[in-house]
Amino acid sequence: MAQDDNPIPKSVPLHQQAGKYFHTLHTQDLSNLYQQCYKQFDETINQLVDSPSPSTSNIDKPIADLTNIYKLLSTHEAESNSFHNDIQNLKNTFKIQSDACPQIDLSTWDKYRTGEITAPQLSELYLNMPATEPSVAVNSTATLKILKVLPYIWNDPTCVIPDLQNPADEDDLQIEGGKFELTCPITCKPYETPLISKKCNHVFDKDGIQNYLQGYTTRDCPQAACSQVVSMRDFVRDPIMELRCRIARIKDSQEQDKRNNQAIDVL
Repeated sequence: MAQDDNPIPKSVPLHQQAGKYFHTLHTQDLSNLYQQCYKQFDETINQLVDSPSPSTSNIDKPIADLTNIYKLLSTHEAESNSFHNDIQNLKNTFKIQSDACPQIDLSTWDKYRTGEITAPQLSELYLNMPATEPSVAVNSTATLKILKVLPYIWNDPTCVIPDLQNPADEDDLQIEGGKFELTCPITCKPYETPLISKKCNHVFDKDGIQNYLQGYTTRDCPQAACSQVVSMRDFVRDPIMELRCRIARIKDSQEQDKRNNQAIDVL
């Protein structure tokens, strides 16, 4: 059928009263679903650490599997966010093109019907939408860092680990020499609530740094030889130090149980 013979136009501009329906077109919000999935990773890590008598030999594989699945989930989340942005851009493009068209009325109806004037089609724009390639890089998160360091920390909770700015890009960590103290340099007691400075990465127990900064807006970092000036706003929870202390307590408990069993055997 020739376009001149069409009883109705192939497409018309978006009517003003249809705008509210147009704005309801959007991708499904999956953010809560992804957050629930990420929460499951944290719970699984806790279960692995707290499992009876775990060892380096049987913790490496589940951690490697979890890491791969975590990266895959992060990739799917990036693709979902990219698709959401593409749809928003598509709607903006359609709206701009539609607003530029003459409004349909008795004087323009035949022109739209015959194709003398054309209006954009949302479905056509969607089918021809250029797909944006999501970033292949996996965002650095606290969970990903923990997955990366857990096998090493399980082997030695005091091991010195290099700064993990891009843990997804490092296949094998080069563990540095030396030992990491699991006691707060202020209180000289084992960490209970470790906080890390966003400025200098030094770690202190919450009670210790609060007492140190009491009455001060800012103060020199209490770590020896550190030139940074810090405030309480600079400190955040340190999940890796929490993990170190937790594993150290588990290992101490296992060693104590082992000594007790040996003593019983001697008796």
